[in-house]
Amino acid sequence: MICRSLTLFAALLLSGCFAVGPNYKRPKITVPQQWSESTANARSHAEHGNDAQAEQWWKTFNDPVLDQLIGDAIISNLDLKLALERVKDARVLRSATIAAGLPSLDAKSNLSRRFNNSSASAAQTGGTASGGGGFGIGNQFINIFQMGFDAQWELDFFGGVRRAVEAADATIDVEVENSRDVLVTLLGDVARNYIELRANQRLVAITRENLHAQQQTRELTQIRQQSGLASMLEVTQAQAMAATTEAQLPNYETVVKQSIHALSVLLGKEPGALAMRLDQQGTIPTIAAKVITNLPSELLQRRPDIRRAERQLAVANAAVGVATAELYPKINLAAFIGLQNTTITDFTPLGKSWSAASSLTLPIFNWGKLNANINSKKTQFEQAFLTYRSTVLSAFKEVEDALIAYSNEQARHKALAKAVEANQLAVQLANERYQNGLTAFLDVLTSQSALYQAQSLLVASESQLFSNRVALYKSLGGGWQTEAIVGNVK
Repeated sequence: MICRSLTLFAALLLSGCFAVGPNYKRPKITVPQQWSESTANARSHAEHGNDAQAEQWWKTFNDPVLDQLIGDAIISNLDLKLALERVKDARVLRSATIAAGLPSLDAKSNLSRRFNNSSASAAQTGGTASGGGGFGIGNQFINIFQMGFDAQWELDFFGGVRRAVEAADATIDVEVENSRDVLVTLLGDVARNYIELRANQRLVAITRENLHAQQQTRELTQIRQQSGLASMLEVTQAQAMAATTEAQLPNYETVVKQSIHALSVLLGKEPGALAMRLDQQGTIPTIAAKVITNLPSELLQRRPDIRRAERQLAVANAAVGVATAELYPKINLAAFIGLQNTTITDFTPLGKSWSAASSLTLPIFNWGKLNANINSKKTQFEQAFLTYRSTVLSAFKEVEDALIAYSNEQARHKALAKAVEANQLAVQLANERYQNGLTAFLDVLTSQSALYQAQSLLVASESQLFSNRVALYKSLGGGWQTEAIVGNVK
């Protein structure tokens, strides 16, 4: 009955409404109604009604290899595993915080030897001076054997422990959001390294195609020079162009290898583990024409870094309460119940022993230490609030930047595609006119160089368009909401 009452009392204390310090309220942040940098392809969340595209945005590129890399990264990435371990650690620390407000019970055994010296004479007591005939009378050594249970409990009348548990709960949320932020970054890194791989593999192929055409032009020029139809200057110009183009190959091949190394590490493998899997040239993933964006107000609930900053604000608020509780009295209860005897051979349940005590501690004069600590926690709360506001503003900026970058790159990509078509025709016409003696060889060189440059710029634009699309999805906080991913951070 007593144990049941104590347990009920403890539950009431831990769940009580009274706790010193400020109660937390989620801050209200003014957000714009719409994005200022929107594209003709952009639609609001209300128009499409679901978030499926943003939640698994990598599937919009229709690339099975990328899908597989993303899936493997979610399972094996070491940074993500580390973030999830921090979530587990925060949950364990919360349990320890709760335990601090509950009674503790320890097994206790004690052996003590005591010497007593009484001023009463042996004659008055009928004992002897040396042996001591009565308990505690005369010069006497006494052995005390004690075994039982020792209980301690600090009552949380003013909510210090409850505020600490509140902080621990918010800390768990912080670590969960941090793991989600790590995941969003991971998804973006895998996608960007993958497109860099495919873009540079494409550049290697384009360079070899142009090199082959330039080598054929060089051979043709040598034949014409031997026949007296071309000068040695034209031959050396053709040789110089072919050599210049060939010199680009090692640069692109280096980036291909480095991208494979980066993807391997992102998947938690040694750098060369994906060489066989990714060494073969693949196509650059296609990009859907339309971009679906969320309203600015929804960004506060979607982006893990914003959610993490808000939870850090809650931690700082609870810390003010924990510091404030130090100003109030502390009440401690202590009790012992067990067995005690003076002879170990007579140590039986009949020798019962118990004790109970309570203490009240109240800070009176501490040179302002407690108040200074409270003021420090309040300042830290203000710092957390400013950090939260800054995080929100930075998030809005990232979305606006990503929208305008994606929109403008689309226009640039269309212009470059037209430039490639025009340069291909120019190369064909220049070769025909040169072979018919209607134009100078310089026109052939110029048109070939322009074609190679336009093709390279087009591939770079395709890569940038992909990267800007990934940056847009990342800025919108997409990627961590799918069931397979959420299950990893529960």
